[in-house]
Amino acid sequence: MKKYIKYCASLMAVAALSACSDTFMPETEGDGEGRLMLKATVNSDVAVVSRAGETNDELNKSALIWISNSTGAVKKFNGIDEIPPTGIMLLSGNYIAEAWAGDSVSASWDSRYFKGRQEFTITKGSATQVNIECKIANTLVSVKIDDKVATLLNDITLEVGHDKATGTRDGVLTFDSEKITAGAKGYFMTNSRSKNLVYTLRGKLASDGKDFTKTGTLVAADQEVKRATEYCINVKHTDKEEEAIGGAFITIEVDATEVEVEDTYEITSAPSIYGINFDLAAPVSGMIGALPRRSIWIAASTAIKEVIIESETLNSILSATDVEIIGCTDAIKQTLTAAGINYVLNTHADSDFQEIKLNFESAFLNSLAEGDYTFKITVIDDNNRTSTATMRVMPTNAKVMAAPLDPSAMTTTSRKAVLTGTVLRDDASAYGIMYRAKGTQQWTRVASTATGLTSGQSYSVNVSGLSASTVYQFAAYCDGFESTAIEEFTTDPEEQLSNAGMENWCTDNNDNALVPAASIGEMFWDTGNHGSITLSKNITTQDTSIKHSGNSSAKLESQYVAFLGIGKFAAGNIFVGKYLETDGTDGILGWGRSFTSRPTAMRVWVKYEPATVDRVNKNNVDGVQKGDMDRGIIYIALVDNTKTDYDGQKWPVVVKTKTTELFKKDGKQVIAYGEHVFDSATAGDGLVEVVIPIDYKRTDVRPSNIVVVASASKMGDYFTGGPSKMWVDDFELIYE
Repeated sequence: MKKYIKYCASLMAVAALSACSDTFMPETEGDGEGRLMLKATVNSDVAVVSRAGETNDELNKSALIWISNSTGAVKKFNGIDEIPPTGIMLLSGNYIAEAWAGDSVSASWDSRYFKGRQEFTITKGSATQVNIECKIANTLVSVKIDDKVATLLNDITLEVGHDKATGTRDGVLTFDSEKITAGAKGYFMTNSRSKNLVYTLRGKLASDGKDFTKTGTLVAADQEVKRATEYCINVKHTDKEEEAIGGAFITIEVDATEVEVEDTYEITSAPSIYGINFDLAAPVSGMIGALPRRSIWIAASTAIKEVIIESETLNSILSATDVEIIGCTDAIKQTLTAAGINYVLNTHADSDFQEIKLNFESAFLNSLAEGDYTFKITVIDDNNRTSTATMRVMPTNAKVMAAPLDPSAMTTTSRKAVLTGTVLRDDASAYGIMYRAKGTQQWTRVASTATGLTSGQSYSVNVSGLSASTVYQFAAYCDGFESTAIEEFTTDPEEQLSNAGMENWCTDNNDNALVPAASIGEMFWDTGNHGSITLSKNITTQDTSIKHSGNSSAKLESQYVAFLGIGKFAAGNIFVGKYLETDGTDGILGWGRSFTSRPTAMRVWVKYEPATVDRVNKNNVDGVQKGDMDRGIIYIALVDNTKTDYDGQKWPVVVKTKTTELFKKDGKQVIAYGEHVFDSATAGDGLVEVVIPIDYKRTDVRPSNIVVVASASKMGDYFTGGPSKMWVDDFELIYE
């Protein structure tokens, strides 16, 4: 059998039915013609029955799914759980479903990567099921040693990896005796620069203790190794005069076989639970006797095994605080129905997809006395994926009530928030919100400017002067009334940049480049030194003589770097991210690090000494010419979670100077941006303060990553500039 991982992606085009009906499903937003629903079965090259649950979660989180048509990607999902079992709507047309899962690393003993692609068509009113077969994308390597070889060689190891002559800086695995005996497999990802794998057999001759080495490539030098293929390296002996010759007759043969399946398991999205025509995250609140029916919709990409309702309120109905409604007795179902709790189960034809509409009738809700009630709902499907949600019911005679604040609300920052209340009675007036830090006693009142509101209408207030990363409580009030229903929210953190003072530096043992980090494992910033060091020069260095505070700053020095007649202009630079690879004399850079805060500006201390431009690439976008004065630049960008894959690593931005694939400040992934261009030298002999405002272009999403770049030559990406110098120190993000 062949080894592969398989996504069974069911793209179900079905008509949406009215929410008021107990036949499915609730109304769906959008003008699509059908629902897309997904589950996955995985066929692995290694039996993982004992850890299927763990594997399910690992692949679930790493899965990247794109749905595209002729205009490009129309839906993108990071992780199976981002695809709701409730479905996503698609217009009629032709589509391509693509999926990537696993961990794409250069070399690993256990990290595997899978890819698949499938075309499909959605037509109005149709139901289309699509299976995306994601085959393993790795090249596998295993090693076998003949018994006779083991008697001739001691301390045997076999190293397999990417050919370093191609510029690859990592991706090597060493098969020692333990790995070889255990039949271990190495997983490799090849790329456009490293299409073959090399091996080195090492050992000591048993006859005299001398070192023995034998090298080669897995396939012919002018060929490429194949993905989804296992290459078994067989180390043999020819049985010829081994006593006299020693290791001379040791040979290596490589057998290639297509990967085969050993185990099957599933990865699926967890069941989905949400309120029909109401926000399940918000309390069901209202006047006693006037609460409407509330229905909860549950969907799963396979059969639903259990639905458990937990509430102290059930005690008066069932003499128990929890009940499983799918498998309970008919008597219990009848008791629940009589009390006003019932459900309808639907199974889609030709699939395992199930949906439940769980109803809490108005008669039941209005039977509750004034108070605060919770109903916890837990759903478990046949794959043992579990989801939970809580419906909060608050019958009241109160005049006003605070509305819960969504933790992801974009109106909440590190120092500000927008808080909302709801009017419950027409006789309420002079309403507002009061708030306090959790654990304190004193309330601060903020009056609403709204007047004349009637029951069911809402009002909001703006609060400021808050502290970062702090839990606050708030409640509604009005003339003559203060609500006792207290809600909470937490303000955003105020993150800062690692090694912002440029104090920590080390040397990368792989290439001897100077790096602004305490160690390679703690790297946050990087520079173009990895490229210039190939010509025996670091263009960005630590400087202890010019600084704002602490012991040092970073000195960025643009220059023409040459060695043995080979050279190129290199701008002194520093950036948040990692230098990935040198392509000839050009660099490939991964920009950005994880970051979720929302600063309003960035402060940095800078000294800039521009020089006359003496190196020009005619394609530079600013039209810089020789003799012009060079300009420096520092910029910051906050970007979303869009990632670009390069050699098994995912980065917010991948820059390739050879093909001028550069960062675009107006790109779709950019949430906020700010820059400062240095048109002349800074004043004085020391560093000066520069504050760069950050302009938010998108307010609908929080940042996921941050990019910061400083360059002594603005057009350095185009190899244009002069021998300019820039010192930077004490980067600080400002919050308001």
